[in-house]
Amino acid sequence: MQRGPYPAQQARRDPPPQPHPIQPRPFASRPGESWFPRSGRISKRWTTVVVHHSATDSGGARAFDRFHRGKGWDELGYHFVIGNGSDTADGMIEVGSRWHSQKHGAHCKTPDQYYNEHGIGICLVGDFTRSRPTARQMQSLVKLVKFLSYECGIPAQRVTTHGAVTHGTLCPGKFFAVGPIRRALLAPATATSMP
Repeated sequence: MQRGPYPAQQARRDPPPQPHPIQPRPFASRPGESWFPRSGRISKRWTTVVVHHSATDSGGARAFDRFHRGKGWDELGYHFVIGNGSDTADGMIEVGSRWHSQKHGAHCKTPDQYYNEHGIGICLVGDFTRSRPTARQMQSLVKLVKFLSYECGIPAQRVTTHGAVTHGTLCPGKFFAVGPIRRALLAPATATSMP
């Protein structure tokens, strides 16, 4: 029998503990829950983040999923939804099933489908043609986009809005500015805890 560097250490090692299987949750949103897909691996396909508003006063991932399915789509079109305190807590980040399966989005149609194929869709609940996002929504958005930027290598200039891509919609509205999100990505890194 071989021995390790210490006399009490055996050459035979127990296999590393296996993680418990994650039970499927269509919209993982509890504080501290991981933004990593269930596989633990993020696809290399993602090159941009596209921010949207729901253009509604209330809602959440479940409501939008029902709405999208009612339009004949296969599931929620966004990868993430950030609540405004109506259906879910203000600033709560809901993770859609498309993110967990690393599936293309259905949120930003262009002739070549580039932004659906390579863009991570984030929808903030609210109508920002009439009012601003809440402070908590913006804090959550910055935190989420920092995470995605770091993990996917997405530079600040590749964080955009639905309207800036298509020029055919006001989404996410005149009261939403992408500049502060980009500046937050360019600011020196600080110690933060990611879920």
